[in-house]
Amino acid sequence: LSVGAHMANPCGHTCCGECGYGWLARNRYTPTCAVCRSSLSDTKPLLPNFTVDNLVRQHLQTLARSGWPDWQDKGYRYIDWNKRLVCVSTVL
Repeated sequence: LSVGAHMANPCGHTCCGECGYGWLARNRYTPTCAVCRSSLSDTKPLLPNFTVDNLVRQHLQTLARSGWPDWQDKGYRYIDWNKRLVCVSTVL
């Protein structure tokens, strides 16, 4: 599931924050979009995508309410997702 979604600037493709920053780290001298390979902004190559983040959060809440124990507050998948989110947030 997407964690800390970010949008490539200027093409607008969205990826998980972990994936996006990992891609940029491997391509730091010529930053490109991981999807279309277009050149990204030198100053702000990735921008937070709050819309996708909100959709993912709503989906997780729906999974938890529908009885999936893995996605409830103490479920292992929710805990893992939240840890990854904290890691992406510290990169920013």
